[in-house]
Amino acid sequence: ALALVVGASGLPGGVQAQGATLSDGGMDLHLFRPAVDSRGYFTVNGTEVMPHKDFSFGLVLDAGFGILRYNGFVHDENAAADAAARESRISKQAFTGTFMFNIGLIDRLVLGIQLPITFFRGNAVQTPPLGGTCTVGAGCLYNNQAAGLRSQGVGDLTIVAKARLLNLGELPVGIAMTLRAGFPTAKTTQFAGEPGFSLWPTAVFEFQPIEKIRLALEGGYRWTSGQGATFIWDGRSNPSTDPVDNPSNLAINPVDQGTGRQFTYDDLITFGFGSAFRIARSLDFLIEFYGSQIAREIGTKGTLSMEVLGGFKYFVTNKSFLYVAAGAGIPKTGFQAADIRATLGIIYEPAVGDRDNDGIADDDDGCPDEAEDKDGFEDRDGCPDLDNDGDGILDVDDACPLVKEDYDGDRDEDGCPEGREGDRDGDGIPDTVDDCPDEPEDFDGFQDEDGCPDPDNDGDGIPDVKDLCPNDPEDFDGFQDEDGCPDLDNDSDRILDVDDACPNDPETYNGHEDEDGCPDKGLVILEDTQITILEKVYFETDSAIIKQRSFPLLDAVAATLNASPQITLVEIQGHADERGSDGYNIKLTRARAASVMNALIQRGVLKQRLRSGGYGERCPVDPKHNAKAWERNRRVEFKIIETDAGPTGVEVTCPRGRSLVPR
Repeated sequence: ALALVVGASGLPGGVQAQGATLSDGGMDLHLFRPAVDSRGYFTVNGTEVMPHKDFSFGLVLDAGFGILRYNGFVHDENAAADAAARESRISKQAFTGTFMFNIGLIDRLVLGIQLPITFFRGNAVQTPPLGGTCTVGAGCLYNNQAAGLRSQGVGDLTIVAKARLLNLGELPVGIAMTLRAGFPTAKTTQFAGEPGFSLWPTAVFEFQPIEKIRLALEGGYRWTSGQGATFIWDGRSNPSTDPVDNPSNLAINPVDQGTGRQFTYDDLITFGFGSAFRIARSLDFLIEFYGSQIAREIGTKGTLSMEVLGGFKYFVTNKSFLYVAAGAGIPKTGFQAADIRATLGIIYEPAVGDRDNDGIADDDDGCPDEAEDKDGFEDRDGCPDLDNDGDGILDVDDACPLVKEDYDGDRDEDGCPEGREGDRDGDGIPDTVDDCPDEPEDFDGFQDEDGCPDPDNDGDGIPDVKDLCPNDPEDFDGFQDEDGCPDLDNDSDRILDVDDACPNDPETYNGHEDEDGCPDKGLVILEDTQITILEKVYFETDSAIIKQRSFPLLDAVAATLNASPQITLVEIQGHADERGSDGYNIKLTRARAASVMNALIQRGVLKQRLRSGGYGERCPVDPKHNAKAWERNRRVEFKIIETDAGPTGVEVTCPRGRSLVPR
C-alpha cells in the first residue's frame, strides 16, 4: 500500500516542502473491475459472446478494506503529534457498485457500458513530502481535507467492447479481444478514477478441457492521458523535535529516506487468471488471480498489486446468475491491493426468443427455425430428427425408429432388422424371448439372458457404473457406504463386524482378549518390523531351559503370530552379556533362541515361519560394564524378516553380529 506525497527532495535550499496533495495528479484505486459481460468470470473475461440482439444488465458490488499502506499520524489540531493516533492505511473502506449493460451483435461482438458509483472512507492522515516537513493543518494532508477521506460519487464512465476471434463452442480453445474506453467523470483527487481519458485493450485466451471446467488467461495495458499523482510506498511520519519548524510540537518530521519509495502513478500492465468448475447442475466454483503493475516502475516495491478471489456462481436461469466471492491481496503491499476483498454480483440476461416455438431458446437451439420433433431421440439439440437410426426409412414409416433395418431381403420396408428373428434393440436376443425388446441387454454377467439392462445388479441403490461391487449389495453401516461394497470387517482385523465389539478399531493381537475385536494392552506389541515383548524371557542359569514364569509371555507371542498370517518369517534372537567367553556366549544364546522357537512351535506356530539365531555378547543395547547393563543385554528379540508383501528391510543385527546371521 502507498501514501501519496509530493516529492520535495529536489527543492532548493531554504524552500520548505508543502504537504502532499492530489491536486496535481490523480490515481484510481480500483484493482477489482468486473468482467465486461455475462460470459466472464469475476474480473477475468471469457471468450464467448451473446447471440445477436440479446442483451444483459447487472449490478456488481465490491468492498475493499485496508488500501494504501502508510504509517502516519491522524490529523488532530487538539493533540500533539506524538499523542495523535496512528493509521496504517489511507483508505480504510472502499465500496463500489458498478451498473452494467451489454448487447450482442452479429454473434461475434458485444458492446456495453459500465458506470461505477464509489464510496471511500479513511482518516485524515498527515503525509509530509519525502525528505521534507510540513506544518499541521489541511495543507499537510494528502487531500487537503481535515475531515479525512470522505468521498462518494460517480466513477469513470466506461464504454466496453469485446470481439470473439475463436469460438470455444466449436473447439476446446477460445480467443477474444476486449477494449474499454474510460471517460474521466470521477473525482481524480479522491482515488475514484483515472487522471484522464483511458484506453484498456486486453487479449483473452480460454480453454475448456472438459465440459465442467473452464480456464482463462487475460493480459492487457491500460493507458491514461492524464498526469498521475506522485506517491510514497510504505512511508512513515514522526513527531518533529525542531523548535523552529515545530514551536508548538504539533508538526511532523520529514519521512525517513529509508522508510519509503517514491514513484508516480502511470499506465498499467494488467493480468488475470480465472478458473470455473461446475460442481452442481446450476452451481460453479470459481478461483481468480488478477493484478496490475505500473508500466514504468517494474521492479519497484509497491507498484505491483495482486489479489486472489474464491467464490460461487449460481445460475438462476441458463445465462442469468448471482455470485459471491471473497479474497485478499497477495501480498498486501501493492498500492491497489486490499487487505480483504468481498464482492456480490447479479447478472440478468433475459430469455431470448424461440422462433420455431419448440420450447428451446434460440441461443441453445441448433435449428432455431426448425422445431424439434421431440420423439425421445436427441430432443435437446432443437433439431428435428426425421430418421433417428439413419437407415433411410423415415421415422413415421419406421416400426423400429431407433434400430437400423438390416436390408437382408426380408421385410426391408418396415425399418426393423429380421436377420436375428427380429431383434429391435440389436442385443443379440431375439424379440420373441427378449423381455425388453427396445432396450439392449448390458451383458454384465448378471441375468444377461432376459434381454433387459440391469443398471443396479445388486439392488443397493448405487448404479453399477459407480458400484465397485455391482453384484454384492452395500451393507450401509456408515463405513465407506459410497463404494457399493459390503464391508464385513471394517477395521480389517479379521474379526467380522457382527462379532467385533469395536468394528472400526482393529484388534491388537497380543494374547490378551484377542477375540473381542478391540485394541488393548497385553504382554507384546506388534510393530512393522518386530514384535516387542514387555517382559523378559527367563531361563535357568547357564541353561536353555525356559522358566515357567515366562510361559504366559510365550503364549502371547504365539497368539500374536497365529493371528497375523501376513507375517511369513520371524527371527528369534538370543543375546548375552559380556561375562563369559565369546564362544560360550554364542553357543548359549543359540540354544536359548532355539528353545524359544520350539516353545512357539508347540503353541501352534508353523515351523517354516520361524528361524533362530544366537549373537552372544556382540550386540549389546547398553555398552556399560555393570550389573544393570548386563541385565539389559541378556535378552530375547523377535525380528520380522518377511511378510506376504515381501522383505521388511529390518536391520537384522549389528555389524559385529552379521557373520552369525542364520542362513
